[in-house]
Amino acid sequence: MRVEAIIVAAGKGKRFGKAQPKQFCPLKGKPIVCWTIAPFERCQLIDKIILIVPRGMREYVRGKILFSLEYKKIKTIAEGGKERTDSVFEGLKNVDEKTDIVLIHDGVRPLISTHLIEKVIKETEKYGAVSPAIPVKETLKEVNEDELVVRTLERSKIRLIQTPQGFKKDLIFQVYKKAMDSGWRASDDAGIVERFGYKVKVVAGEEMNIKITTSLDLKFAEMLLQYQSLSS
Repeated sequence: MRVEAIIVAAGKGKRFGKAQPKQFCPLKGKPIVCWTIAPFERCQLIDKIILIVPRGMREYVRGKILFSLEYKKIKTIAEGGKERTDSVFEGLKNVDEKTDIVLIHDGVRPLISTHLIEKVIKETEKYGAVSPAIPVKETLKEVNEDELVVRTLERSKIRLIQTPQGFKKDLIFQVYKKAMDSGWRASDDAGIVERFGYKVKVVAGEEMNIKITTSLDLKFAEMLLQYQSLSS
């Protein structure tokens, strides 16, 4: 079985409040995206990594971000598109024909574990489309345009979705082609699979697998890494 991982690090990070994209900002002395790549590099089930970077930044990433690190599995650095869906599609174009499973992961989830990567791969073998997720702790309410509560959602049926999401290669190619042809976009890749009538299996994610969106998230990630180093 051949497995490839697409790491999507093509965002501009407008909400992060920094001059450079957040995926290249330092986390404990190393760019966030390097923390993200490392577990996929270590995972024995991953054969190839495709890194998607912002337009015009391929040589910057190659020369300034990755130059001193020996990533043997990064075979392709591709430039992303206008939206996340466009960027993932650029990655899919570089997937080898003989690949069986494709994982798609956010470049700003640097605390992903090899254990979760392996679990997603194994579950994708069984179900074809898999997404890790964690339960919601807070009460959730749907509101209208006037910020008035419409209804309270049943928390036990709600999950916070994470990545990496795993897919059989033929399935993700098929639905992405349809999405691109129809101009349809989604905030995650499982959403595209769902859109075209396929089921997605949810598996238990990890509390540590946070997405860095704001400067506060970065501080939290630093604390979690410090905790890891103290407890190991």
